Amino acid sequence: MRDVFLALSNDLKAPEYHPSATLLSTTSPRNNGYSLLAVLATIIITISTCYSALKIGAHLAILVQPITPVLPSRFMRRFLDPSFVLLGWGCWIGAAFMTIFPPSGHDAWRSQVLFACCFAPFGCLVRYYLSLHLNPILPFFPLGTFTANIFGTAVLGMSFSLQRVPLHFSGVVGGSLLGCQVLQGVQDGFCGALTTVSTWIVEISTLRKGRAYVYAGASVVTGLVLLVAIMGSVRWAVGWDEIICRT
Repeated sequence: MRDVFLALSNDLKAPEYHPSATLLSTTSPRNNGYSLLAVLATIIITISTCYSALKIGAHLAILVQPITPVLPSRFMRRFLDPSFVLLGWGCWIGAAFMTIFPPSGHDAWRSQVLFACCFAPFGCLVRYYLSLHLNPILPFFPLGTFTANIFGTAVLGMSFSLQRVPLHFSGVVGGSLLGCQVLQGVQDGFCGALTTVSTWIVEISTLRKGRAYVYAGASVVTGLVLLVAIMGSVRWAVGWDEIICRT
């Protein structure tokens, strides 16, 4: 949804309208009709690509099923699952340790990957429990997935905007270098794990046609309206500056 809004505001990087890959000031103006077409293109391409990937993946799974080895259920439950739990905790603790003490000369790792690794499990857990408790309420409208996607979109929009404006307590864009890195981690990690395109596409493909259109349309429209309110109010009223951390 962020790319949909960026297409609307002419901030989605395209060589024709953005001669420089970094400076927002180099954005070339365009007719509003092109922005509308960019929004539609982004939505259509994203949904089409994801739906195609789902169907291709399903066919590939059927193709390789006869030659795919099956692990014993007892082995998976008693040994493999606990091993992945330990591996997950170990990776998270390692990422947290490296975030606190990044290697010398690699401070950019914080914004590029480390903060995202630290925040991602929390987004995953929020999405899991939202789906667990809210999806059964309306079988024809997956309320848990919808809530996770919309909430994640709102947090993503706020983090994206805060990262690009001077904050009053410091006067620095994003608050500080560390603040910029944290906000990037929230976007890539927490919001990346909280929001889901894969589950959304699966749900759309399994719902009845009319309900699928309602669910898909409500998700896209609500998300875009939220971002217009959150990101648009900053982009068009105050303006964005370049972020000060590497991504």
